[in-house]
Amino acid sequence: MSDSTRTIKVAALSRVEGEGGMSVRLNGSEVEQVELRIFEPPRFFEAFLRGRSPHEVPDIVARICGICPVAYQMSAVHALERIVGVTITPEIRRLRRLLYCGEWIESHGLHMHLLHAPDFLGCESGLQVAERWPDEIRRGLKLKKYGNELLEVLGGRAIHPINVAVGGFHRMPRRDEFAKLIPSFEWGVEAAIAATRWVATFNFPDFEEDYDFVSVSHPDEYPLNEGHIVSSTGGTWTADEYESEFEEVHVPHSTALQAVRR
Repeated sequence: MSDSTRTIKVAALSRVEGEGGMSVRLNGSEVEQVELRIFEPPRFFEAFLRGRSPHEVPDIVARICGICPVAYQMSAVHALERIVGVTITPEIRRLRRLLYCGEWIESHGLHMHLLHAPDFLGCESGLQVAERWPDEIRRGLKLKKYGNELLEVLGGRAIHPINVAVGGFHRMPRRDEFAKLIPSFEWGVEAAIAATRWVATFNFPDFEEDYDFVSVSHPDEYPLNEGHIVSSTGGTWTADEYESEFEEVHVPHSTALQAVRR
């Protein structure tokens, strides 16, 4: 290793969901290599599902993550509904999208204010951010709270919802339960706009890289729940074609699967 080469290692990253570390190798002022190390052990949910009733699957996969359980529940029920030929009603689709929105509100509120903001504002933690920007953090936590309340109404509880079922929900929410949320989300619309304007003042680094971005795309709406897979370098695929176009591999420094184009 030359005098101009140095390596920065962070053994544990506390502001990520799960467990991780990072290694950065520098050559002078140039970054030669960055490794994000995820060392959370595999949890073998695929094996847990073998032999289980379809009614059990949404509850089991919700335990994959306490912050984004709806993503796993929706993936599971979509797959099961295709297998058994179930077509949901427009009303169920709207409620599922609303459930997904509740998860995004609480998850993004947490990420923006407590996990990401400290790095952009030069703070050691979310607590330090709260000391300097108390109103902004209080607003962010309130947004997260209302997202959790929406999850409770639709999902049965905020963490690991239990109301999602193949074909719809085990229990439909009542009108009065939704009515109680209206004042909160009328405030929430303006609060979300204010939070976005605050985050827009952060000093984001000027960085460009020739990536192949892959995302879900929908012709009519933001693709929370449905759509095709698209690439920034061209190409469109259905969910059924994912495994023929992409491959999931392990790298030596991480236990997390990484997806690459075949």
